[in-house]
Amino acid sequence: MKSNTTVANQKSQPADNILAFGSTLSKLRENVKPGLVRTRETRRDRNGNMQKVEYVEWHTVADILDESAPNWEHSVKDIRKIGDIMTVTVAITIDGVTREGIGTGMAQSETGIKKAEHDALKRAAVKFGIARELYKREFDAIDAEPALDSAVAVGEGFPADPIAASLADLVTAKQLGMIRAIGRESGIDTEAECSLILKCGTAELSKRAASAFIDHLQKAQRHPAAAMPPLRRAG
Repeated sequence: MKSNTTVANQKSQPADNILAFGSTLSKLRENVKPGLVRTRETRRDRNGNMQKVEYVEWHTVADILDESAPNWEHSVKDIRKIGDIMTVTVAITIDGVTREGIGTGMAQSETGIKKAEHDALKRAAVKFGIARELYKREFDAIDAEPALDSAVAVGEGFPADPIAASLADLVTAKQLGMIRAIGRESGIDTEAECSLILKCGTAELSKRAASAFIDHLQKAQRHPAAAMPPLRRAG
């Protein structure tokens, strides 16, 4: 028979764990020190002004975890190749709580695969609060931009800036699959077409630009003689 003291200790352990995790979470949610924040150029807005985004390196995230949650663990849950893109899912566990993030990189190079894993680590860490204020500022800036009414790149429906501004805005695997399927069925060189019209690769497109590009390809597939500009055919 268990003593009252033993039972009391067992009941207090979950509460202690919750308090410990809450304390760790508060530390992780503290703003990143300014000296650790990096800046890079991302895109031009509709007025031609270059936009910048603040971010932290993956090793900075690891250092923050080591300092504030020394018992943290991480594991690679999934690695998947989708066309030219490699997606990696990373899980971070702190005090029994697990949160995941997905990163992408170009599949052709080892650097791209490492980038995908590092991005996944950072996105999982954001879910614990690390550098969340940087991501929030990035999305607030995107939301604050005026609507692109009739501003188009080459034809009706194409956004002025077709390149994805963030990972959340990146072309989906389903959209890439549709683009490549249309290319195979019609003989259109979709990469050359995208490069000529939108000045970027299909894997760099935003969701909106990808949708417009798919519409363009489908219309050209139905009415090849009316395609403007002339389509690039696969060799």
